[in-house]
Amino acid sequence: MEVVNCFHEEKKNVEYLERQIEECPVREKRFIKRGIEYLYLKNVYDVTEIEDSLIDSYALWLQEHEIKDRKLIGVYQKSLRDWRMFHKQKEFVKLKEELEECDTVEQTLKNKVYAFMVEKKIYSLEEIDWDVRVSYEQYLEKTINKRNRPWYLSGLDKLKLFDIKKRNNSIRETRIRLKYQEKKIYLGYHPDYNLAKEFYYCKDAEGIIWDFSIKTSQRLKYQIFTVLNYALGNFSERKLRRGYLAPLHFFYVYCIDRGISDLTQLEQNQIDEYFSKAKEVPLVNNRYPQIVDKVQRILFLQAKDINWDANVWYLERFQFDITRYDPTRPVKRISFLDILDKHNREYLKMYVKYQLSVTGASVQNIWARTYITKAFLRFLDQKKLAVDKLTAAEIDLYMRELQKECVEIATFNDKVAEIHCFFRFLTARGHYSKVPFYPEYYIKREPVPHHYRSVPQNTVTEILQNLNQLPEDMRLMYLHLWCLGLRINEVCSIKREGYYLKEGVAWLRIYQHKMKMEKVIPIPMILYRSMMVYIERKKIGIDSYVFQNSKGGPFLSTHYWHEMVAWCKKQGIRCGDHVFQTHDYRHSVATALYERGASIQAIREFLGHKHENMTRRYIDCIQKHVDMSSEQYYKEQKSLVSEWRGSDKDGN
Repeated sequence: MEVVNCFHEEKKNVEYLERQIEECPVREKRFIKRGIEYLYLKNVYDVTEIEDSLIDSYALWLQEHEIKDRKLIGVYQKSLRDWRMFHKQKEFVKLKEELEECDTVEQTLKNKVYAFMVEKKIYSLEEIDWDVRVSYEQYLEKTINKRNRPWYLSGLDKLKLFDIKKRNNSIRETRIRLKYQEKKIYLGYHPDYNLAKEFYYCKDAEGIIWDFSIKTSQRLKYQIFTVLNYALGNFSERKLRRGYLAPLHFFYVYCIDRGISDLTQLEQNQIDEYFSKAKEVPLVNNRYPQIVDKVQRILFLQAKDINWDANVWYLERFQFDITRYDPTRPVKRISFLDILDKHNREYLKMYVKYQLSVTGASVQNIWARTYITKAFLRFLDQKKLAVDKLTAAEIDLYMRELQKECVEIATFNDKVAEIHCFFRFLTARGHYSKVPFYPEYYIKREPVPHHYRSVPQNTVTEILQNLNQLPEDMRLMYLHLWCLGLRINEVCSIKREGYYLKEGVAWLRIYQHKMKMEKVIPIPMILYRSMMVYIERKKIGIDSYVFQNSKGGPFLSTHYWHEMVAWCKKQGIRCGDHVFQTHDYRHSVATALYERGASIQAIREFLGHKHENMTRRYIDCIQKHVDMSSEQYYKEQKSLVSEWRGSDKDGN
């Protein structure tokens, strides 16, 4: 019975094969007869299952059956291919329509692509990727001479670009991004047509092909892909965008070779080794060293939640309130890489996280305090000590090292106070039962000297005489220092809305980052009018910074200082034992106001101090007035003895 069933099954298969061949274009009976006989022998009953290897062995079988002519053998082989193609193309109606829709590619090229895709069972141009492109190159090696292969390969690329453009036109999204896949990604086939076209014509292939199928850390691959996607989507300039691809790819390969699994956990020695490797690359552009910081910044900013475990924190992620962040003196990042002991490093991260998240301290102050704490932890690194298991004697050892430093008493006291705060934090977290040292034992008594810092008149005169040689924005910034005695960060952060007139008087409203409060002061009318002309010409918006950097943010205070120092050196202008200090003009304004009869209280309000004692330190002529008054008194009174005697006569 089984034999009978097998016979009937085989008969059905042969009949199905014959019907398939009958549906094909008419061929001579000898080709049909030989083909059916051969396929029957090979147990192939469906022409769509004919493999290339089967067609190759068909030639040998024909030779064994007395067919020796090579051209005739080729015709026999072609008949098998034609049968296969005829029936396969029924599944590829959509593909055929896609190809015919493209009228910018020669028909010869489209026919070759069609034959290849049918053979490989690729049903749409959308499925073409780098692996398909490589397979097509191999296909061309077998069917096309070497000279014409690039032309045929370009046909596949042009068809792919055509399909990308067509799909882009049907998508409303303005930004089309890559999707992560465990395979090789060719940027010439990027789903955004403009990017795909750009990279298609890019001659430099480095950084154009990305292999995410390679066996390495999954986290590393996804992190690199995230940065790649960000660079492609956010760098608007072509030169800038493409300039980061080669360094990023080089960095990717380096991380794979070194077995690095998380780019946010890089150690300083790994970064240093990468820098040394990057120097070996010929014609290295300056972005090779920059790429590590760029990668870590993008990953920190793009993470769904703040990555407190990262070894470098980028502070723009936090979007601090204006009361905590001075944009004219930006702190861009806090790095923990210089703390080698990972155990101690984690305690520092917890401490900084507490300051950023819980306290209301300014970011600049947190950064300065972190700098002090890191110096202490680096000392512990040298001594191989754990920060949560220190004795008073071990802390005393560091304090003695601090005392050897040539720093001002105020600076020394700040360091002691900050280390005490750090230990108070550790104690609050339960790592100590009480703070293991008494700061009062180390704090030094601080005298309050008066620093005479008023700018000499001859220096001011020289600057004003040459002021027209400075750019307009820097001229006006200088006038704010000279006329108003503002802090340089206050000048840099002035906004258009800060200037106004009231009852014929010009006023300036400014936010004091140091004091965390606003102040309003009168300003000279000529300065107000000059600013209005400048603002009108620059078309500065009502809520925009008046003095801007190239990105529209506030002019950086450090940049202004460096520019002025360079300019003063060029002009041969000095201010006593230094070249130029912005803060000296606060002393000059305070002294000038006092000499012209302004009260200490009025000067305090004008400068924006909280306490009068601070204002007195800015007035450089108080001691001179005291000395002059004493001298005048002694001239009028020959001696104190005579005054006492006179008093005795009056009964006092």
